[in-house]
Amino acid sequence: MSDAPYPGLAPDLWDLVADMAADPNPVPEHERPLETLRAAVARMEATLPPLPQSIKTCDWTISCNGRDVPLRSYTSPKRAKGTMLYFHGGGWVLGSLKGHDLVCADLALETGLTIVSIDYALSPEHPYPAALKEGLAAIAHLAEQGPLWLGGDSAGANLALGCALHLRDHNAPVPDGLFLIYPATDRTCASPSHTHHARAPYLSTKVMHRCWHEYLGATADAPYADIAHSNLQGLPQSVILTAELDPLVDEGDALARAIAGHATVWHEQAKGLIHGFLRFRATSPTSDAAFRRAARALADRLT
Repeated sequence: MSDAPYPGLAPDLWDLVADMAADPNPVPEHERPLETLRAAVARMEATLPPLPQSIKTCDWTISCNGRDVPLRSYTSPKRAKGTMLYFHGGGWVLGSLKGHDLVCADLALETGLTIVSIDYALSPEHPYPAALKEGLAAIAHLAEQGPLWLGGDSAGANLALGCALHLRDHNAPVPDGLFLIYPATDRTCASPSHTHHARAPYLSTKVMHRCWHEYLGATADAPYADIAHSNLQGLPQSVILTAELDPLVDEGDALARAIAGHATVWHEQAKGLIHGFLRFRATSPTSDAAFRRAARALADRLT
């Protein structure tokens, strides 16, 4: 391909993004039934390669509000003191433990942390604050296991942030740190990047509006979700990775600046990358390198 399918896109994503653009489905993604979107995600997850043999996993559940919440831990031979509770992305409406298996395994391998992934309740069947409450229950479950980080990508990063703010506001120990990849923070989607990248590959502004609606519905006051409009004082040290060509990039960059006013922050805006690039690391060295830089920055903060 001689021309980039999206301005500024890293060349190793050109073919993948061109394939996205060639989708024959005439129904825009933001108008497709959730069942259709979830089925597509399940098909993708079924093709994922197995985990590295050196990674040990363990599955269990905790109870929260009458639901058994699945958790899965990932442990590597390289052991660092501490645990990270990881919330997967998917706009609060999509995703599962399986879809982020490799992300969590690679984080464990890069950092030595035990990564615990949470299969939180999805919206709209379980709207805000159901997933947040399940995250808080998992934090209480893990609290005795030493240093605890919270991490996640996109909507998962939002949940990690929301839990940290809830802990702060209820006089509970805040996490030792946050690991956030292209976080969603603003239900209004009003930042300039939502205009500049309104039709960006993989995530459009219209899709993001729909995700917020499915998650919050008519909830007027959601301080642990609409984080861009909340008080961010008291959040801990953070590692924040954003993507240059993402409608959410301004939100993530603004978050990094806000936390840096009172805590140590490592922040990178990864050039040439789009929202969701974690999913493309196997075929995009640019995506993989950005993820590993953030993971190394996290590892450096554990020593």
